Amino acid sequence: MRTPIRSALLGLLILAPLVPARAMPVDEYLKLRRSVGFDRRLTYATVERAPSDYAGRVLELRGIVSGSIQREHSAAFLLTLADGKDLLLDAPPNDSPLLTATTRPSVRVLARVVESGVGNVAPLQALGAAYEGEVAQRERDAVLHEQRAAARARQRRAVERSPLASRGYRARATQGVQGPVSELARRYLSPVAQAIYPHYAGFIANHNRRLTMEEVDAITVSLLYFAQRHRVDPRLVVALIIAESDFKPRSTSSKGAMGLGQIMPEEARANGLENPYDPIQNVRTSVNLLRQKLDIYREEGTPDGALTWRQIQLAMAAYNAGAGAVRKYGGVPPYRETQAYVKRVIATYRALCGG
Repeated sequence: MRTPIRSALLGLLILAPLVPARAMPVDEYLKLRRSVGFDRRLTYATVERAPSDYAGRVLELRGIVSGSIQREHSAAFLLTLADGKDLLLDAPPNDSPLLTATTRPSVRVLARVVESGVGNVAPLQALGAAYEGEVAQRERDAVLHEQRAAARARQRRAVERSPLASRGYRARATQGVQGPVSELARRYLSPVAQAIYPHYAGFIANHNRRLTMEEVDAITVSLLYFAQRHRVDPRLVVALIIAESDFKPRSTSSKGAMGLGQIMPEEARANGLENPYDPIQNVRTSVNLLRQKLDIYREEGTPDGALTWRQIQLAMAAYNAGAGAVRKYGGVPPYRETQAYVKRVIATYRALCGG
């Protein structure tokens, strides 16, 4: 059923030539939306009931441009809202190509409630418009960005509060053991490693609370044992495993990488890894691969046992994307996944080392 305004306007609507509409760039629209301070909760139905109460307020309308009126120096457009209500608004000059097109685009329109006007029960001044799809996508991206930032902040706080901070292999055995040391740790770990075992076990257990005590024990002992054997800072191994699997022993990636250190099938075969989901076997292979990568990128003149940040960055890039990719690009490859991976490992490692 046609609304009165639609019936009155049908004979006046002039359709523009069928050409692609050029909308206000979405960034410009979002900037305008921030600057005018629109009310997200304000709807046209609310304004319509008492327009004078909302004079000067800005709301965002969503609808389909269902027609337009071309004037000598201006244009007006008919916006059909989701509930079927039609609004006749003057088109902002910069958005006329979008709002006078015949493609019936779905749009967002910023509108200010004015003191008086013609044609609407609630007189509105259109300030700007943009494609609905583009604005909605930016809003989804913003929500995802906030969620990721919040997750990174939670992880950073957890790491900064962890007892691993400033507790590497150089911790002195005379510090004493805080908490129990398992039979497995007493059997296989050196006194220095036993001294820091409770801190690492507690951190791993808190990071993945679904692990059983037996799994926490196996992961901690193997991590400290193979880190000492291959002369790798155990905090760097922790950072690697967090980036790879978040300490989930049965994790499998879409590319087939397996276990704590996300070992690829060909790497498993080359290193004699029979069960990639066994924590001890997986950590052994992961630390061995990490040591190999660190050795490849060791900088000349670096003291024995010392690492440089560039060496760590290249080793992590090679662990993620392969040494061939690092060689091809002469550094960290320009892959979004690899660059994000390297940054995450470095950030976690710095936090574990107390900054």
